[in-house]
Amino acid sequence: MRATKFRIALLSLALTLGVGIVSVGIAAQGPTKPLPYRFLIPEGYVGWIRADFDVEGAPTLPVEDGFYILKFNESGRLKTSIGDLLESRRDEFFFYSNEGKYRLHEGGPVEQRLIQDQFSGPGRNHVKPVPNHYRYIFVGPKTVFDRYQAGDKSIEPREADGYPKVGARSWLTREDLIGLKVRQP
Repeated sequence: MRATKFRIALLSLALTLGVGIVSVGIAAQGPTKPLPYRFLIPEGYVGWIRADFDVEGAPTLPVEDGFYILKFNESGRLKTSIGDLLESRRDEFFFYSNEGKYRLHEGGPVEQRLIQDQFSGPGRNHVKPVPNHYRYIFVGPKTVFDRYQAGDKSIEPREADGYPKVGARSWLTREDLIGLKVRQP
């Protein structure tokens, strides 16, 4: 009888420990907070940039200082195999050149902002088939964006899926960037 009570107590202890270990393991594998994006854009670029996500065969994004790095070239287009995390409040935007990088204004005085508009998709009302998620961002002074918004969209160049044509509309000079208080002299 004593041996049976001892076995039951030992079995109970083993089950309790086993459940505890499994619970700790599951909690440790719980959801992690998604990393924000750091967009690196060629210095002076003005126009739409587009990141295409979930593209089969495309490279993954490198991680640096707790950010996924999206480094665009002059084409304004980037493709990656990772999914879009849609975490935008902590995203950062930089111009880069051979001399380094510096942060772009998303807020503050309107005349100093260089990130004007963002949207992602495909959405519920998307007309043409799009195989991957994407994110568009307009980079440039508000005056340029306002001209774009006021223009006739029916004659604006478009991508095959009907969205704005990606690529630089123009380039800001170093003097422009200093005047916008984006770059130091």
